[in-house]
Amino acid sequence: MSGSERLLITGGMVVDPQTGTADRKDLLIEHGRIAGIGAPGTLNGADAARHDGRDRLVVPGLINAHTHGHANLVKGVAEAWTLEASLTNGPWLAGTRDPETMYLSTLLGAVDMLSKGCTACYDLVYEFPHPTKQGFMAVARAYADAGMRAVLAPMVADKSLFQSIPGLVEALPQDLGETVRRFDLASGERIIAAVESIATAQGEMPDGITLAIAPTIPHHCSDRFLRDCTDIADRHALPIHMHIAESRLQAVVARKIYGRSAVQHLAELGMLRPRFTAAHGVWLDDDDLDLLAAHGCSVAHIPASNYRLGSGVAHVRPMLARGINVGLATDGANSSDSLSMLQAMRLASFSARIFAGPREDWLTSREIVRLATLGGAKILGLEGCGWLDQGAHADLVLLDLGHVDFIPDTHPVNQIVTCADSAGVADVMVGGTFKVRDQKLVSVDMNNLRERVRESIARLAAATSSARALAERLEPHVVAFAQSMSSEQLPFERRIQPRLR
Repeated sequence: MSGSERLLITGGMVVDPQTGTADRKDLLIEHGRIAGIGAPGTLNGADAARHDGRDRLVVPGLINAHTHGHANLVKGVAEAWTLEASLTNGPWLAGTRDPETMYLSTLLGAVDMLSKGCTACYDLVYEFPHPTKQGFMAVARAYADAGMRAVLAPMVADKSLFQSIPGLVEALPQDLGETVRRFDLASGERIIAAVESIATAQGEMPDGITLAIAPTIPHHCSDRFLRDCTDIADRHALPIHMHIAESRLQAVVARKIYGRSAVQHLAELGMLRPRFTAAHGVWLDDDDLDLLAAHGCSVAHIPASNYRLGSGVAHVRPMLARGINVGLATDGANSSDSLSMLQAMRLASFSARIFAGPREDWLTSREIVRLATLGGAKILGLEGCGWLDQGAHADLVLLDLGHVDFIPDTHPVNQIVTCADSAGVADVMVGGTFKVRDQKLVSVDMNNLRERVRESIARLAAATSSARALAERLEPHVVAFAQSMSSEQLPFERRIQPRLR
């Protein structure tokens, strides 16, 4: 993944995520890393290729702390979906995928992210009825072919949506209840065996691709299944990534099943640790945050998806105040559509302002940039990413200061958060190699990709038509039940608009 040539980027406005400042500097890149950084004209780049950065704002590559590559072929299918509606549609959204389809879907997402300045992601990969080594190798190959770094985690559970929520099956019309009772995931033992086989393949992954494990949602997993996942994580030194308290219903269900919050239950099971990431974390209370902080856990903040699904707004300031590492993410294209980290940054900034309290509690532009770079790098375990200094990976985004978003360039760091969108992304570099240059993707043939996607969508539509028809019948009943159950009392609130019916 590392570039072999020496390259001198001259005179760019270089952003420091730690201080939130941007200063004119030269960057010397060797063997995929930053070999030197200094005032313009001070570095010895006599034998290096040169790239004029005088009209560029140089930012560390943005890092997407939570997405789902399997969802990229269903971009734009949802409108007024809650999370539970999305989960009901899961069988046709992500089912019937052979390794080549998984490769294509992942490659499409990688192209989307790279073109918008994202150089690394944490992908929770779903494969039905259980993950396979062949499927995972296809996903890994897609990211490697596009030129992105990625952490890949099999997203697994041993309970269906209908088995996981008390009373849901009984609330369905009789024929639908009988149908969903026949839903059968692969046995927990078979899924664990599949995850084990993937975990043992770490050494076969392409350069820049690593593995993790993602038991999807606590109450979708039996305690035995969660313990087995933890055992695999311990034996293979894998990070753990889970959807935690994403919707109000999840917070209510956890208290019904466990008699306490999901975070408290996971702590009792011994799952919380420094390499544990809680995705979403909308419905976390102070005790939950204290536990996450005490165990050194991270949170993936995903405002676009939370808004899109009406799940509520995660309160980030109390997380940061406790020293919890927070990264920023887009989620998958089925619940966020646009895999834009720049959009996620703007939404994170705005959503921090809806909570009661002084404006000093709002997230600053410097903090937002840090969430999208250093915070995500820590979640992915990328020690050499998220910052720009000697020794760091040369994962860079060069934003065009001549683009209207930066005219006038009164405060470039603020403008990354408040103004910039993907149209201003001029160049993207991963490991010292350009993946996007002059706004053109150079690592993937887009014309060929578009036609392949069209053909794949046609095949999937035919293969999933019956599953989609069933989901359309189930959806209103599931949403109505979730609406009723989630109205139960919680000691805090994270939604300011009426819940969707």
